[in-house]
Amino acid sequence: MVKKVISALMACAVLFIMSEPVLANARFERYEMMWNDATDAERYFMPTEVKAYACGLSTADFIFFARVVEGEGADDDYNITDKVLVAATVLNRTNCGRWPTRTVISTLQRPGQFEVVDAETHEVHAGRSLDSEWSIVIAYRMVENLEIDCHMVYYNAYGFTGYSRAYTNYAFFGGNYFSVIPCTCDYCTQRMPGWVEDDVQMLPDSFVVLRPDGVGPNYR
Repeated sequence: MVKKVISALMACAVLFIMSEPVLANARFERYEMMWNDATDAERYFMPTEVKAYACGLSTADFIFFARVVEGEGADDDYNITDKVLVAATVLNRTNCGRWPTRTVISTLQRPGQFEVVDAETHEVHAGRSLDSEWSIVIAYRMVENLEIDCHMVYYNAYGFTGYSRAYTNYAFFGGNYFSVIPCTCDYCTQRMPGWVEDDVQMLPDSFVVLRPDGVGPNYR
């Protein structure tokens, strides 16, 4: 009798394990349909796991990313530009061959890179918001469409001083100061062939990134 019970339990366990990929695929198909059939104003309020899937990240990594963006980026009732640029900096570092990290989470947890991430425990000391989640979505779009220079891999909150003096000023929208750094890695040269540092200009005020139409500020 005991053997029969054990066999039945094992069979159930095997069926559960085999069904997991099928359930996951169905869930992802549902996410994709939700995303593709929605406006940005609707996507802004979608569940975190849907936005994570749209960005190609696990939900856990996306949440960590959003918390870093929330803690590092400036809050603004009018726009989310600073948060978007923080997120884009993370993506540029992850893509750039001169940086030692190849995933978003390893870039975020690299010691000494982000003030809100503990260098020893790798925990992030910030919450997240709809603004920071949406900023990641927009950053992925802008990086993919080359609306942001892929050489923008550095920023600080203190001004174009310190290490920034060795780099070229690129953006300031009331929060952090962003700079570009020359790079000859395969990714940067393929994305922006013929890039010349002397030709880099500060992003204009018109670059400002707004929330979707009808969406108000949502930060912690």
